[in-house]
Amino acid sequence: MKNSRVRLTLLAIVFLATVRPPFRALTAPVVFNLDPARSSITLSGSVLNNAFKEQGPGSLTTSFSGTIAADVTGSTIQFIGGSAIDAQTNGNWQPQTNGGAGSAPADYGATAANPVATALAAGRNLLVDVFSGPLPITSGTFDSSKLAFGFPTNATSIIDYRVTGLLLNTSGSKALLGLSTNRITTVATLTTTPAGETLTLPVDADFFLSLLSNDDTIINLKGQLVATRSTIQGPVFSSIVVSNQIVTLQWQTIPGQKYQLESSTDFKTWIIEAANLIAATNILTWTTNVTHSLQFFRVF
Repeated sequence: MKNSRVRLTLLAIVFLATVRPPFRALTAPVVFNLDPARSSITLSGSVLNNAFKEQGPGSLTTSFSGTIAADVTGSTIQFIGGSAIDAQTNGNWQPQTNGGAGSAPADYGATAANPVATALAAGRNLLVDVFSGPLPITSGTFDSSKLAFGFPTNATSIIDYRVTGLLLNTSGSKALLGLSTNRITTVATLTTTPAGETLTLPVDADFFLSLLSNDDTIINLKGQLVATRSTIQGPVFSSIVVSNQIVTLQWQTIPGQKYQLESSTDFKTWIIEAANLIAATNILTWTTNVTHSLQFFRVF
């Protein structure tokens, strides 16, 4: 990244001989980057059947950043784990870490009360992963109910809590663990534009936690995650041929994109050989005389 522009550079070393095509890259899961402006999840639930309420305006809703990893083919998508869906701090909420008196930065802040006790809870360092089997994609949509969301066992997702009342005073911290199948019926989407792909996942997942007794607390996460990835890739040389002191370069292109070709003999000084080469098809061909026994070419 330079001056807020993406510079896609490919280098070719040309000898006075035929050069083999580049190695073929191995396939790998694609990574989508979450858009915090469009990724928001609200926390709700209850403790001992007492519903959570906000500690303050907006304390139960936060945005998410991070990444989502997936295997994507032309007709399926599979979430294989390894995503880092990271809740953002949205304020200072009670209690402090480990249930201490006072407030501290947190992702969520909740309170619940009945006539004899008041509970305060703060969600901190929430990190979520997503899993699924292969899901068919039809017209850019797929079944969101087949998604499972969970807290990685090696993450630091916690709930700090503090309960005060006539008969009970307790505090502490609980790790958030477990896996929950999405219970929403709204479809997920994967849309494609010339610039990239946008992934939208609706979320509605329940998690159970034991604070005072077994499974006495239910936490619901509901909202949506929107993540994007660019599909504009750097050019790839498909053919480099030297014959009769003439070098012919071919590289894969995106129709309509502009390319610039440069040459060098020492990797220090680069000369523009051609500028504003506009690709009409998926392949662009350029030919020139070889002027040195060793030349380097790059295109971006």
